[in-house]
Order: sequence, then C-alpha cells, then structure tokens
Amino acid sequence: MNLTWRTLTDGDGPAWVRLAADIEAVDQLDEHQGPDDYAKLIGEAAPDETVAAFDGDAMVGYGITYSRPGAVEVNKIRLLGAVAPTHRRRGIGTRLLRELHGCARARHARTFPGLRLEGVVATPEPNADLAALVTAAGYRPTRWFFDMRAQLTEDLPRHPVPAGFTLERYRPEFSEALRHLRNDTFAQHWGSTAVDTAFWEKHFVNTPPLEAALSAHLRDDATGDIAAFVISQQHAADTAARGHKEMWVADVGTRTAWRGRGLATALLSALMHDARAAGFATAGLSVDADNDTGALAVYERAGYEIVAKFTQHVLALD
Repeated sequence: MNLTWRTLTDGDGPAWVRLAADIEAVDQLDEHQGPDDYAKLIGEAAPDETVAAFDGDAMVGYGITYSRPGAVEVNKIRLLGAVAPTHRRRGIGTRLLRELHGCARARHARTFPGLRLEGVVATPEPNADLAALVTAAGYRPTRWFFDMRAQLTEDLPRHPVPAGFTLERYRPEFSEALRHLRNDTFAQHWGSTAVDTAFWEKHFVNTPPLEAALSAHLRDDATGDIAAFVISQQHAADTAARGHKEMWVADVGTRTAWRGRGLATALLSALMHDARAAGFATAGLSVDADNDTGALAVYERAGYEIVAKFTQHVLALD
C-alpha cells in the first residue's frame, strides 16, 4: 500500500471533515465534526505535532496532539487520531500511534519540558480495536468518563433555585470571574489544569460560541460571591447532523463552601427548561465517573442518563 505520510496543514480541513464523516457512518458513535472543529485543533498544534496518511487525495488516517495550559508535575498530552474504515487492519493505526508519540514529545518540548510526560488516549466503549491497539503499546486503563444526555421534554424535572441565591445570566464582564471560579472548582479533578485567559476565551467563550442565554451562575445574596456556574455551548456540526439543537454543558462547578446545597442541580434545571423553550431538544455533557464531588448524581437528578462510555488510557512517554 503506497500511502503518503506528512504533517497536517490548514488546508486539510475538508479532507479531515470527510474522513470524520466516513468514520461516523460506520462506527455510529454520534460524533460529528465540522470545519470549525478542525480549525480549533490545528490552531493549537505546531506542524511537528501532527501527522496524516493520504491514499491519493483522500485522507485515510490522522493524528494530532492536544493539551491545555497550566500543567503541574505531569504534562498530560492527549493523542487524537483515527483511521478510515476502508483502510483498517493494515498497520496504519500502529504507525499513527508511533508517530503520535513523536508528536507528543515535540509538543512537550515546546510547552512543559521540565515536567514528566504522559500520553493519554480516550477509547470509546464500542471501539475494542483501538483499546487493543493502545494496550499492546503499553497503555493502561486509568480513568473512565461518561457522556450523558437529557431529553428536554415536558416532564423534565424542576428544581427551584434555593432561597438566598440569585441567578445571573452570562455577560462578558463576568467572564474573568467565571474563569477563576472554573479553575478553583476543577483544581482537584483528574487531568484538569488551570486555564489562562486566552485559552478560556478561545475554547469556552468563542469556539464553539458560548450560548449566553443558557450560561449562568448563582450569586450568594449574603456575600455577593458567585457560588456555582454553568457554561453552555452549541456544536454546529452536531446540530447539522442530528437535525436538532443540543445544549452542550461545557462546564459545571460549585465552589467548595457551597457544595451540598443543590445549587448545580437547580442551575442546570433552570437552564434546561430555558433551552427547551428556546427550541433545544436535548442537553448533553461529559463527566468523570470517579468524580469525588458527586457530579454523576447531580446530573442524574437533573434528568441526564448515560449514553456513552470512554476509557482514558495512559502511558509514560519520557
């Protein structure tokens, strides 16, 4: 098989989107990608942090590294990649993983060379071949995540905002305070790092665009402090593929001193009812199965159910 291997470029977006569509048609993971998703990924990576395989003009495999700012002790670099269904079981995935290790080391040298380096690969539960591939390369299953979804129907549960708190919709002047709150509430979460202003604005506010009417926080009337928040987005590629709008909950957090009072449940409930009124059919989010704040139970009370499971596989690369 005579494939061309090279780094990804800005102009590879259409080929990448076609590859993603071919993969979804076979794997049926309900994962949809558009040009904005590619631009977001490629904009975060240097050329030597990417790789792709082409059969003629068709992209048949790709790999790209991704990481957040603010690493401490360990630089966890996520390795993203896939192979076209027509070209599987030909050794392309094995080579992609090997190439991605080199890409991860290049990104590590550019970002946090003084820290330990770990590669992280997420495998969806139905993709046993990918799990076998990374396991054979020495990766170990370390953490499990769930995608959850709620149907925004008439019988959606209602949880009122507790007395003593005021709901405030997102406004740009709240952005920096919410970033600090997000960093505080996620400080102990596995794999999470503090994000700077540039990353926050790019990934949480601008791409995909934050749904301002469906993003809000609860302010403690007594102290004036923000106690809990929800940031929601809408993914254009998902909307186009599914034929309906989904409120994607990018982040939920409650400051430690206010936990256990039902604030996150109430805030989610209010925004989900607002989303239904605005024509959204579903709401979705991702959660760490071992989250020690009880997030899974919070989401279930709000009406979410598990629809997909992912395993995070980790390997030391230094």
